[in-house]
Amino acid sequence: MRWIYLLLMLCISCTSESTINNESKGLSSHPYASYFYTYDTTALIYRYRDVAHGLAEQFHRVYGVEDSRGKHIVVERYAAEGRLTEALNYNLSALNVIDHMVVNGLGENEKATLYKDDLFPNKMGEKVSFASKFSGFIDSTVLLMEKDRVLKEKLSIEVLSKKTKSILIKEEASYTLINPYTEQEQQPQKLTMYYAFAQGLGLYEWYDKTKRSHFKLEEILSQDKWIKMLTR
Repeated sequence: MRWIYLLLMLCISCTSESTINNESKGLSSHPYASYFYTYDTTALIYRYRDVAHGLAEQFHRVYGVEDSRGKHIVVERYAAEGRLTEALNYNLSALNVIDHMVVNGLGENEKATLYKDDLFPNKMGEKVSFASKFSGFIDSTVLLMEKDRVLKEKLSIEVLSKKTKSILIKEEASYTLINPYTEQEQQPQKLTMYYAFAQGLGLYEWYDKTKRSHFKLEEILSQDKWIKMLTR
């Protein structure tokens, strides 16, 4: 029995060492990490356009940081005019969310309370869950956001004029408005979304099941070019 215990401890040690080595090289141990954003301390701006409503745009500012918690990838989301709306901080090793920030109804950056932290499935057919609570936009209400995601299929498609591999993730989301004083809850609003990630790029497309909203990656900008675009 002792040799089994030693073998088990050796396996755990090797796995931990491999994870540390991957992180030191700016790599992730997540099996689908190649489909997520690449770790880079230079910020890149992903410009998305809603092909269902041609003038609607969204920008994602993506960059890598390293601190006492290790290396992580930050994804900040901005409205068309450059207004920050949300930020997600992903641990590089496992690609789980370690921080969720939202801009509340008062225009303040608010750190949300995380209950579940997974938005990126590890294997085909696996369901992962994310849950976060933050201030609502009506009076003193709070909003509970819950998401279940499943990795549905692998695809080969053209992204930015280049043929590449991709994965498609289905999301079932629920948004519940809660009055913290009366503990009354409004009927949850439910939404089904699909997110496609391209190998070597990250998120390149998302849409609802009727495609009334359908965002696609249009270009990747440097931060300087993005700032010039917003100040024109």
